[in-house]
Amino acid sequence: MRRAAALLLAVLLLAPAPLVAGQPQYWIALNFDLVFHADGTVLVTAKLHPFTVSGRSLYGEPDIEKDMREGWQQTAYEILLMFSDNPKTLKFKVVTQFARDDEATVLCDVAGTGKISRFKGAYVVKLLVYLNTSNYVSRYGGDVYEVKVRDSFTSLDPRSWIDVISFKFADGVKLVKYRWEPSFAKGPAKKNATYLLWINFNEQEAPDFYVFTLKLPRFKYVGRPAEIAGKILGVEQRKEGLAVTVANNSTRSGYAIVVVRTPEGTQARKVWLWKGESRTLVFPGVTRASKVELWSGDVKLDSQLVGPGKPLVVRLNGLYYLIALLVLFAAVFTVSYKVGARRRERELWVYP
Repeated sequence: MRRAAALLLAVLLLAPAPLVAGQPQYWIALNFDLVFHADGTVLVTAKLHPFTVSGRSLYGEPDIEKDMREGWQQTAYEILLMFSDNPKTLKFKVVTQFARDDEATVLCDVAGTGKISRFKGAYVVKLLVYLNTSNYVSRYGGDVYEVKVRDSFTSLDPRSWIDVISFKFADGVKLVKYRWEPSFAKGPAKKNATYLLWINFNEQEAPDFYVFTLKLPRFKYVGRPAEIAGKILGVEQRKEGLAVTVANNSTRSGYAIVVVRTPEGTQARKVWLWKGESRTLVFPGVTRASKVELWSGDVKLDSQLVGPGKPLVVRLNGLYYLIALLVLFAAVFTVSYKVGARRRERELWVYP
């Protein structure tokens, strides 16, 4: 459920238009149906129903319908955010730009009392999303993949959430296991080997992520696409560490990852680069890097070999020895905690 004011604001940001004085405030019930196919496509159907704060349906009201029709691109954008941090890199096809479905039923807890209301009729936006361009997909091996689906409404506004969302696994897709994040959120109301249904009464119950391990026999995984194109402009050894200057030489903004490989191990830093921007990152303590790489998604954009540097020598007097022991203790504690956390995380998986 979301406020229409948020929808109007987003539309204004994307396509400026005059705001009509006295625009009525209303809420929108959000129901989504997702169908996963074996080729790695997902058909997403958004069903929206406007209503007043008191719960009276506004479906069919000319002014409201006009607002929602003009705002269909915002709904499409919110669908894409379910599969990617950067929708510009996501491949999709608009199946239904905006349509009325007078026979559809939309569910919502109107009063926030834990009781579902049923509305007749829905405004529909439908997209086909290609998972091989999603950065929420990880390959487990063979034709098994982990796919995350985000509640983009909660991520944009904590007062909003998807009221009802269903997942259907068709066309040879096998649901191996599933979970949701955070784990204290509510689980599915209905479930079987090919279908899951969540009914969320409030934002606290609604998961932020729905996570599935799927067998997709016809899916051609190409890895996460690059968000930008970039270059390494320079690598310099400074007193405080290794300084790496990188540039985004593409026409769009996005994330890049700077990787520094050393004889002692590998360090990586994620950085946002605006289009045309260059930035210098310093890796403290790195004195003898062998190679620097620039990545975006799963694509290596550039690499540069680095000459051997002078290793840092530390004399271990009593104070340094004590510090070293404290660091070692902290490292052991961290590893133990992460192992325990991973075990607990595995216990949260649900097998159909």
